Amino acid sequence: MKRILLPPLWGAAATAALLVGGTAVPAHAYEITVTTPLVSGAKVASVIAYWLRDGGRPLAAATPASAPAGIDATPVTAEGGAPGGVRGVVPASAGVRRAAGSSKNVNLPRTTGKVFFVGSDGRPHWCVGTSVQSDHRDLVATAGHCVYATRPATGEFTATPYRYWIFIPGYAGGGTPWGVYAGDRAFAHSDFTRYGDLDRDYAFVSVHTGVLPRHVTLRDAAQYAAFSAGPKYRTATGYTGLRLLSAGRLGDKVGGQGLAYNLPVDRPLAIFGYPMGTAEGPANGRTRLTRAYGKPFLAQDLSRRANELVAVRSAFTAASGSPWLAAYRGVRGLGYLNGLTIGLSGPGTGLSPYFDGELFQVYNAARRAG
Repeated sequence: MKRILLPPLWGAAATAALLVGGTAVPAHAYEITVTTPLVSGAKVASVIAYWLRDGGRPLAAATPASAPAGIDATPVTAEGGAPGGVRGVVPASAGVRRAAGSSKNVNLPRTTGKVFFVGSDGRPHWCVGTSVQSDHRDLVATAGHCVYATRPATGEFTATPYRYWIFIPGYAGGGTPWGVYAGDRAFAHSDFTRYGDLDRDYAFVSVHTGVLPRHVTLRDAAQYAAFSAGPKYRTATGYTGLRLLSAGRLGDKVGGQGLAYNLPVDRPLAIFGYPMGTAEGPANGRTRLTRAYGKPFLAQDLSRRANELVAVRSAFTAASGSPWLAAYRGVRGLGYLNGLTIGLSGPGTGLSPYFDGELFQVYNAARRAG
């Protein structure tokens, strides 16, 4: 893990009249934490085999990642003022054309799915991730605590990247409709990785080229020994091989959401995510992507290094990393990422960092990296 000091980044952001009237130019430089690799290229196949073994049992057994606890965010009064900065947007990008016909995911974004990783407790966990537009069409946005285990150490705060980090867009019921993408490099604000600052609890992860797993039933021990097309494992009932076909780049497959920052906090946003629980109990591997709308408001918890949060009340409790999209259009399944869930303040109120120019710099460093 290293930290780089970047000069101001002057990326060209397209003007979206619906949202903004200008192009953002972040005014200063600061440190960005870059972690590489989360999964090395040589270990992609074995990491994917870990998650898909035994019919995907580790995926089904994964539990929602724990969000920061004890956040008591209160609304910011008008006298408190809104964060400043020139408004800006980065346009979304489409993936392969949607297939015709009925779909359970109609008007839902293909860009959103589940992030899986092995936590510091050695157990599988999940968050929500979203494909966002990038130069190399390989970038996932999620909460910072869905990439790093953060805990105080003696005299210094430490952030350790999780192991076996993958992203599955469109995940539902154990399926991998558009492939599996192992994490490569993570980009985060150093105020989060150094101090656990909730205002900077976000990360952008570039991912390796995806794979489409195809299970192959192997009849006996001889076929198992001879299988060399990919990972293989034994089950209680026999032998299974995994052919890992190329899924190409993430953005080519599902597209990438745009990104908007320094917007006024007064317009409804679409919140997409996987619920933390259902009427039947805790969320499980069959829980599907859900949508709600809410009007955000500024909030803060000065006891928790959280001066610039955005809060929204929605119809479901979204898991960490769930995207908040401005100007979402269901026909295209695209909009502008303008928030993501990092935790809760009381029942039904989700919290996100305010998307400002510093977030844009972290994102811009990630989207330009090859």
